[in-house]
Amino acid sequence: MDFEFSPGNISIKIISTPSIAKAISIIRKYNPISMSVIKSAIESQEYVLEHSVLSTPGIRAARKCYDELVKAGNEVEIYERDRLISREILSNLISSHRLTEREVRAQVDAEVETQGSDDD
Repeated sequence: MDFEFSPGNISIKIISTPSIAKAISIIRKYNPISMSVIKSAIESQEYVLEHSVLSTPGIRAARKCYDELVKAGNEVEIYERDRLISREILSNLISSHRLTEREVRAQVDAEVETQGSDDD
């Protein structure tokens, strides 16, 4: 395989599929690697998609890809750092990212406001 996945990320693996062609079509929306690489990964049950656990857009894309694959009748597994996780955990991770983003934004806004009042 000429595309290497690294541990420590959110990864998707297809366990079984009713249509490799349909699965490839879905995966290519979220991972622009070659069809032959995706086909090989599906057939050998290797990861077909990977996104950083620190990337909220990446995790959302992984969840959307997972949902599309499942809807198309595929048996799909999600991994975080090579540990099998559920879709619910993936959703919780997205919620956690959103909460952190809001907290950071609030802290930055408070610091800007404090600095602005110091200038007066």
